[in-house]
Amino acid sequence: MIPPSPPPEARRDILKQWAGTPVTALVSLVSAAVAALVAWGLLDWALLSAVSPLRPMADCTGASGACWRFYAEKSRFMLFGTYPYAEHWRPAVVCAVLLALSVAVGLRMTGRLRGLGSTALMAMWCAVIPASFLLMSGGFAGLVPVDMSRWNGMPVLLILSVIAIALAFPLGVVLAVLRHQTRWPVLRRAAIVYIEGMRGFPMVTVLFVGVFVLPLTLPPDTRISPVLATLIALVFFHASYFAEDVRGGLQSLHGGQQEAASALGLSWVQSMRLVLLPQALTRSLPALVNSVIGAYKDTSLVVVLGIHDLTATARMAFSEPGWGQFALEAYAFVGVWFLLSCAFLSWVGRELHRSAGAKSR
Repeated sequence: MIPPSPPPEARRDILKQWAGTPVTALVSLVSAAVAALVAWGLLDWALLSAVSPLRPMADCTGASGACWRFYAEKSRFMLFGTYPYAEHWRPAVVCAVLLALSVAVGLRMTGRLRGLGSTALMAMWCAVIPASFLLMSGGFAGLVPVDMSRWNGMPVLLILSVIAIALAFPLGVVLAVLRHQTRWPVLRRAAIVYIEGMRGFPMVTVLFVGVFVLPLTLPPDTRISPVLATLIALVFFHASYFAEDVRGGLQSLHGGQQEAASALGLSWVQSMRLVLLPQALTRSLPALVNSVIGAYKDTSLVVVLGIHDLTATARMAFSEPGWGQFALEAYAFVGVWFLLSCAFLSWVGRELHRSAGAKSR
């Protein structure tokens, strides 16, 4: 009897790549089974056993699946909270513009929007940030004035995350440059003290200082909204982390870069702006994206200050009498939003890492 021939080398390589050792193969099978069970449970809850949004709320009582009617009834409240119902188009426009500009920045970083220059992006940010506050506040051009205490939900989340990150990044770059340079020792030590001190405090402590201590330092009869005070605190807090990411990129550059720039007759400012910073920012982009994801998710901590972001308005939506059984639907809404937004940020980070690896090869 002719013994069976061994499998071809290419086939053995494929099996080894997919299965590996028996232990890793067993772990992969168990993980796949658990993932299949979780996926089936989600599918059953979201679709198979769910209650259609066209059916009345009474049908949701005792249902084992999701109540899609809850989203039809409470989605606008979860998105915009106690903002005047007739003026919901204003926070909707602000959210759409901030999201579109954030996506444009991400695509520009990955090389998808080469026609959109950095100068144009900076001009857009400089126009969008004050325009967002003006549109949300109203009081001009016939718009109804709305106090910041009624800013809730998605607009607050985006203002305290997107705008805070957009303002903290340039401040972080300045701090990184001051800490890296040796021409002005006093400024360098001041930057070190600020960065290490700010990174040594918990974020909640910084938020409490911004909301409760910052107003005490202002002139008498000067009122500052908790949302604005929190935004200021987040800007200074995130800037310290961005500064360390950029400083890591500056330290990774060879000393000959500065010498070559000096040999070309460039001043220190020119060499930093034209030679060192562009390379440092490119090298630190993956770390910056990681810091952006952390800063974006940590914004939900503002709920401890009584500021109603998306998480707080979702909790308020099912806290009303008769709606307590829909807590899972409310938090699923928030979870899906954070999952999708963080997935986009993670994709940007992967694309940057892939492009950096291609350049090094």
